[in-house]
Amino acid sequence: MSDTEVSKESADRSTGWAVPSAWRVALGIVVAALLVAGVGILIARAAGFSEVRDAIASADERWLVVCLLAQTLALAGYAAVVREAFRWRGGVEVGWGVGVQVMLASVGATRVLAAGGAGALAATYWCFRRARFPAREALVRVLGYNALFYVSFGVGAWLAALFAETGVRGEAPAGLTAPWLVGVPLCFAATLLVTQPARVGRLTYSQGSLVRRGLGFAVAAAAWVREVLRDPEGRRMLLASACYWLGNVGCLWAALSSVGVTLTLPELLLAFATGHAASILPLPLGGVGGVDAAMTYALTVVGVALAPALVAVAVYRLFSFWAPTIPALAALALLPRTGRKLARAAATRA
Repeated sequence: MSDTEVSKESADRSTGWAVPSAWRVALGIVVAALLVAGVGILIARAAGFSEVRDAIASADERWLVVCLLAQTLALAGYAAVVREAFRWRGGVEVGWGVGVQVMLASVGATRVLAAGGAGALAATYWCFRRARFPAREALVRVLGYNALFYVSFGVGAWLAALFAETGVRGEAPAGLTAPWLVGVPLCFAATLLVTQPARVGRLTYSQGSLVRRGLGFAVAAAAWVREVLRDPEGRRMLLASACYWLGNVGCLWAALSSVGVTLTLPELLLAFATGHAASILPLPLGGVGGVDAAMTYALTVVGVALAPALVAVAVYRLFSFWAPTIPALAALALLPRTGRKLARAAATRA
């Protein structure tokens, strides 16, 4: 197939989205690397270069294997959520290979696009459209399964904040626990309120201004999550999303263990959740640099010295961000081929 044909196929007319070019991929990686290096140098300067060097020299490399296994679990959980989102309630049956390819392509889109989160949504929406989902259903499922991840995330962060605040397992200042203790219940309460059956039909009306349509799709995605959680089969997605977070938290735990740092589970979860929250913000390139700084700061708040915190976060990000980057970019480049597989799967269903 010629480059022109690939370009035409990779730009779905119904989405207006195309696979990024090679130069854009390269530029995204270079910018991400420079951002991480700059943030790391600034933090290392604050911690003291000699202390950072000592933390690196004393690190136990055997924990790197645990980091790799934990991150493999995280990516497998992510792929399982994507696969179940395609299959749920008469959707398209996709194999594990295709599910992994879609997952990696969405990860790749976060690496090379300035609005990383929006890039991942666009890539996965493109895949759902190639699988012949109607435009509205495709967007609702993509928004819905991404929102589903934060159900287990929010519950875990809230419980960790509760245990730390009450001193049951570990301690953390109120400035770290209060946002989770207050914010998570408010978010869940608001979601339950707007997804009541009597309100959903009115709030999900997708006409009018851009803000009105955006709100409608957000409510529709929240209602989709509520339906998934009611369905025994759909709850497999929740379990898979929990595996994703378990793998990521396990990777950070192993990274901390490699530099001789031990935290209680609530302290570990709070530091992880606070650092990861930076990736939810509209930061470029999937929050690279911002996540590193936020997680390092959160670890110091729960009592970790700055130098080992910086080294541990660097190890964690090596496995959670940089290690998946090459296969993710390869999956993004091969997205047209994945699209053809999805189209065949949809034709089989039809």
